[in-house]
Amino acid sequence: MRRNLTEIAAELQALDVLDFDVTRLDANGSDQLDAICTELAERDDPQQWAPLLYAVMERLYMADLGSPGPLVHTLETWRGYRPLLVESLRRKPTPLTVWMANRVLNGNPPDAPQWLQLIQEAASHPMASPQVQADARDFLTYQATRS
Repeated sequence: MRRNLTEIAAELQALDVLDFDVTRLDANGSDQLDAICTELAERDDPQQWAPLLYAVMERLYMADLGSPGPLVHTLETWRGYRPLLVESLRRKPTPLTVWMANRVLNGNPPDAPQWLQLIQEAASHPMASPQVQADARDFLTYQATRS
């Protein structure tokens, strides 16, 4: 039986940074996240599901959620995830959202200036952690050297 938005949102909301702490034997956040994303990958409705995944990235920005991990893999399979990525970057840049913006740029999109601007804004965004700001600066340097 397919779970509804409320059930999946509750499971995602219950995840905590400690669930991703590899030094804890009972940490199973990665497995839970993988199972949820596997379930969601079958649904191509980013307007409904992507906000939940971006909210996890924003709330648990200090946790290792994968590289790129199930959140990114799931989002990138959906058409229409990019506008929601823009919203997330403007709200609270995270390691994964800045990384995703860099991946978009690697594909040489026609709207590349917008994506560069978003990464530039992340480099000084007040809600971004110092690490995310540094990552954004590194991506800007990388993008400047690849042209």
